[in-house]
Amino acid sequence: MQNCLSRKSQVYNKNILKVAVPFNHSLSGRYIDFLENLFRCADVDHLTADVRVGARLSRIDEWCGDRTPPQLMSSTNLLQLEYTTKSSRALRESAKSDIGFRLDYKFHTDWDMQHMRARGDRDKGCRFVFNSSVQSSGKLWSVNYPGLYPRSLYCEYIFHGTDEQIVHIHFEYFDVEGFNQCDETTQSDFVLFSNYQTHDRTNRRFCGKIAPRGPILSESNYFRMIFSTNDIFDATGFYAHYQFITQREFLANSYASTSFSVNG
Repeated sequence: MQNCLSRKSQVYNKNILKVAVPFNHSLSGRYIDFLENLFRCADVDHLTADVRVGARLSRIDEWCGDRTPPQLMSSTNLLQLEYTTKSSRALRESAKSDIGFRLDYKFHTDWDMQHMRARGDRDKGCRFVFNSSVQSSGKLWSVNYPGLYPRSLYCEYIFHGTDEQIVHIHFEYFDVEGFNQCDETTQSDFVLFSNYQTHDRTNRRFCGKIAPRGPILSESNYFRMIFSTNDIFDATGFYAHYQFITQREFLANSYASTSFSVNG
């Protein structure tokens, strides 16, 4: 379900848009037009966005002036937008151009990832399955890319190849909020790769703005990529290419010298 919403040159001091949908839905929004001001946001007309994290609302950010918000998505069925006007009615009515914002919004139950051409698994939450019998290569990305990825998210990207195949992943873009070792002590979001179906604490986590060096290679025909986000930070995620190849094909393409082990 997709719609358009606008707030233009209104006389109200504060508008709160609270959008709630059934519990198995999430919500995304893309801003088309926005305010025009050049001052500190708290002193001028501004828009704030909050999402529900557990039993509380968590602030994503505030925007004003010509700084257009990125595409947003909630990880639950609630996203709240609050539009506060500080300008006078006379100023708004005399403005040469519209003051306010316009956005498209959409309710969905599948994380809106159908263009990735992976099989979704609603019973497992945010899980996407890639099978070489369906497609031998393709693209993958974080939820809501190139907008901000949702908070409190745990996504799995599962790869199944034939017996002689391995999985090759190369990142074109990488922006995952975090630093140092990307562990719990730094409250970092992270991407992790595993050759096993069970929990694996030995593999290196990736975060920050620097993509993993060289292609990521699996050790067998099964590979699992985990993308985990906390309830504090936001970033724009990642975009990558994947390919199911044989060891012979990999060596023939001379990638061996630049490949990166998931065990760091």
